[in-house]
Amino acid sequence: MERQDPRRVHDRAAFQTLEHIDEPRKETKTQADLFDSRGRQTKEWSNKLIWGDNKLILSSLKAGPLRQQIEDAGGLKLIYIDPPFDVGADFSMDIEIGGETFHKEPNLLEQIAYRDTWGRGADSFVSMIYERLALMHDLLARDGSLFLHCDWRVSAYLRLALDEIFGRANFRNELYWYYYNKMPDTRKGVFPRATDTILWYAKDRSSYHFEALEEARATAVKQLKRVKVDGRMINARDENGNVMYETRTERVVDNVWRISMLQPADKTENLFFPTQKPEALIRRVLEATTKEGDLVADFFVGSGTTAAVAEKLGRKWIATDLGKFGVHTTRKRLIGVQREMKAADQNFRAFEVLNLGRYERQAYLNIGGRLSADQRAAAPRREGTRVPRP
Repeated sequence: MERQDPRRVHDRAAFQTLEHIDEPRKETKTQADLFDSRGRQTKEWSNKLIWGDNKLILSSLKAGPLRQQIEDAGGLKLIYIDPPFDVGADFSMDIEIGGETFHKEPNLLEQIAYRDTWGRGADSFVSMIYERLALMHDLLARDGSLFLHCDWRVSAYLRLALDEIFGRANFRNELYWYYYNKMPDTRKGVFPRATDTILWYAKDRSSYHFEALEEARATAVKQLKRVKVDGRMINARDENGNVMYETRTERVVDNVWRISMLQPADKTENLFFPTQKPEALIRRVLEATTKEGDLVADFFVGSGTTAAVAEKLGRKWIATDLGKFGVHTTRKRLIGVQREMKAADQNFRAFEVLNLGRYERQAYLNIGGRLSADQRAAAPRREGTRVPRP
């Protein structure tokens, strides 16, 4: 049987706007033409928070009316994704609200996604992610980059898939997030695991953007001073020919990123969302490979960290998630970011909450006879619904 090209599936589905969210601003002379009389944004790019299956979303972004908006915004410069690589994650989760913990069971659409993703173990995961990576490659700008966050369970499979889709020559780095503050567990008979892997590929290695970063050292060090002469780095010397030294309080960031994981005691950033990553991790990705005003995307956005960091750094963003709770969490988080930036008199953008409306529900329920007639009748209707408010 011939394999269906994922790039040609569902390429004309239209998005449905559920909500437009924007904090009123103080009107300024330089930005007056962007806002209405209440200081709300009416022109140029507004950010997108999209609820639904990212395969359908990616296809619609690639070939639908939003593609022109993406190109007008300068093209998609960066994709960061942290897919559900934890085998057995069935979209259920424990949620802490007001000091109490509640258990959230997966809804019907999430159950289908779980079966499609992990029904045959790693094989079905690779099949799921391969289709989506191919669509992401098509959607990226020529000078764009993709960062894929994973761990030891699937990193080898994903490296092979990315080599095939992006080309081995466009591999840039294998980055290691070292979360040094994780409590070590020696009961499993192995060295305690304290790293995740982030695979970085460029769309075209001849044109991607990269900015070397530095971070503070714990202790200042004395180093040889280096200067560039005729395109070569050499030791600097004084007028007597002696090598020169300098005291350095910073170090160049290499491919091992020593960034603490979120802790339960953190009441400023931790939303207690199971897959939440620290903002410092995403900030490093965005600062190294994008510029202010660039468009970035996260198609497994979870708690909304990528969108929140992008907003704070002046990047445009697209964020999507299959889970309604993830979209709800991201929506609430971005409203908070807007309010913080407004209070600090900083620029921010409006965002829209979208889904694929009736089309997406039909795609879920009618492909391959997944559900019985009774199950289809019992499934929640998504067209015209609104993401619940906090």
